[in-house]
Amino acid sequence: MLSAQNSQEWELGTGSDLCIYDSLPFSISMLEEGFVSSSEVIFCPAGIERSSPNDIRKRYPFNWEVKYNNIYLKNAEGIVYEGMNEHGFSASLMFLENSQLPEKERELIPVGASLAVNFFIDHFKCVDTALLAIWDIRIFDDLGLDGGWPFRIVLHDTCGATAYVEYVEGKRSVYTPSYPSFIVGGPDYSRLIKLEHIPEELPRNRLEHLYLDIVYSGWPPNTTLILLSLYMNNFADKRYYGFFRYHQDRELFILTPTNDEAVFNFREIDFSSGTEVSTTFF
Repeated sequence: MLSAQNSQEWELGTGSDLCIYDSLPFSISMLEEGFVSSSEVIFCPAGIERSSPNDIRKRYPFNWEVKYNNIYLKNAEGIVYEGMNEHGFSASLMFLENSQLPEKERELIPVGASLAVNFFIDHFKCVDTALLAIWDIRIFDDLGLDGGWPFRIVLHDTCGATAYVEYVEGKRSVYTPSYPSFIVGGPDYSRLIKLEHIPEELPRNRLEHLYLDIVYSGWPPNTTLILLSLYMNNFADKRYYGFFRYHQDRELFILTPTNDEAVFNFREIDFSSGTEVSTTFF
């Protein structure tokens, strides 16, 4: 059971996710310290078994075999919120206020919300195939989060493809922007901005203004400058963790609020143990 006290302390409204579509795709997400602290980094080899509970009585859990070596991060409450597999495909848990997960029903495959990241990185290596499976699964609250799950999941792959999946009033919505996209805001306000459509008026949000500054500064964008500007202008003076995903390099780079760094590259990790191995970095 996820405590209401802990969930109320999370600053979910200030998370963000940025994906640039160019010859070297990358993406970034930022999460505040209260959500990330005491997380485990878990190295998962292909071939192991994983299981999601079922919220319908007298129904079996959903079991599957992990297809691809992967790395994922799990916080102290047992929520898996970030992961990447050996093909550079990533899944990230974000948040959307007033999100209402689907009602119970018996036909679709049940996947606990805390395991949604695992489900995607265990099974898929690109966004296109992952999207086919979205219509066959039903995400449900497996941790008893008071007030419901503010659920949104973001998928990225090595080709620059991106998908945002969220549930509003129990109905699934899927967005697949083909241009650089920037998702900002959270519980009280969120918006997906695409280069092909820039609103005439924007709320007073530093992240959105920064994105527009990047767009208007020239094309193709300077990816190093974007990473540095996004972090320094918006997160360096606060308690945020930065998760930089280099999809083509199969690398996950983590920057802490104290400027400590961790780099996890699939070329340098041995998954031959046949069992999951975890370490505490945070």
